Amino acid sequence: MLLIKNYTGDVLNFETATELLHDSGTQVATVLVDDDVAVKDSLFTAGRRGVANTVLMEKLLGAATARGDDLDTVVTLGHRINNQGHSIGIALGACTVPAAGKPSFVLAENEMEFGVGIHGEPGIARRPFTGLNAAVDDMFHTLIEHGHYQRTIRAWDRRQGEWRDEVQTKQPLTRGDRVIVLVNNLGATPLSELYGVYHRLAERCAEAGMIVERSLVGSYCTSLDMQGVSITLLKVDDELLALWDAPVKTPALRWGC
Repeated sequence: MLLIKNYTGDVLNFETATELLHDSGTQVATVLVDDDVAVKDSLFTAGRRGVANTVLMEKLLGAATARGDDLDTVVTLGHRINNQGHSIGIALGACTVPAAGKPSFVLAENEMEFGVGIHGEPGIARRPFTGLNAAVDDMFHTLIEHGHYQRTIRAWDRRQGEWRDEVQTKQPLTRGDRVIVLVNNLGATPLSELYGVYHRLAERCAEAGMIVERSLVGSYCTSLDMQGVSITLLKVDDELLALWDAPVKTPALRWGC
């Protein structure tokens, strides 16, 4: 099972790897992750970028595999998780890629990069930073307003051993939805500020009639030393919550063991 964040280079290399594995007789399946609502296309992607919903998907699909689901069932679940997850990030300072030796972009004082990516690429707009609550409000509003999304992707048909076009439709978040919330440190944001983001985000979810069933706050999908944060909302049901609560013991996630 290959989980592929939607960046052009990643997609090309994983498609090649998929074909090589198939030719060697290995059963292989793929799921494309494209949860970033900030962009529809960019210099790095065709379509939306894959970001922190990957973390939630890895946990949920791992639990599904551990309970004995076959590969086809796990693939179907992966597409469902992708279509129900939405993310967006902001930064007050860029990361410094070692090979470049300088920040990937420069912001003025009290300015934020809105819709920033996880590889140091700039966002969709530069906006005044007027405080944590206002920034979270802006992010939440964008997640809600840009939830619906449809595009045609290349999906791997493992039985035929070929790629085929498949229409992918993302579901918007609405009142009454149950969600898992991820507040993710993009690199250099103190934990105290991450919990401040979570507090405001939980308030906005409650005001919008959404039920926060589970939450995760910390450094999970980072971008070197970027001073920023991303938020992810994943719509869930009883099955996904059971998979989330299933025991896990990894360096990043550990409960129920």
